[in-house]
Amino acid sequence: MTVEERGASAGDGTSAVARLLEVATRNADELLAESRAEAASMVATAQRDADRVTGASQARAEQLRAEASAEADRVLTAAHAEAERVHAELERARAEQSAELERHRTTVLGDLAEQQAALEAEIARLQQVEQDHRERMRSYLTQQLAQIEPTTPR
Repeated sequence: MTVEERGASAGDGTSAVARLLEVATRNADELLAESRAEAASMVATAQRDADRVTGASQARAEQLRAEASAEADRVLTAAHAEAERVHAELERARAEQSAELERHRTTVLGDLAEQQAALEAEIARLQQVEQDHRERMRSYLTQQLAQIEPTTPR
């Protein structure tokens, strides 16, 4: 091969390399564009999924808050009802105890009044016995003194 043939052949090789580089660059650009489009599509899909999950989470959170609020209201209402029931029961028990104490007080005061009357009657009887005893003693002593004193004319 001659130098010219070699030069022509080298020129053909350079142009083939240039074409190959051009094709490779075009392929790389196409692959890069496809990759960017796919990445953008994946980002958009991920953003949609994130927005959907965020919305669902917010909705669930609101639902849970509403349920918790309703449960708190129910528990509070039940607690108020229980407190009122206990208060009424305590008030009833207090009234019963008060009535029982009043009955007991009346009974005790009645018993004490009976005992007082009995004691006063006993005191009156003893005072009468004492009075009678004094009278008998006075009479007896007067008789004894009369027997001891001589009956002398004066």
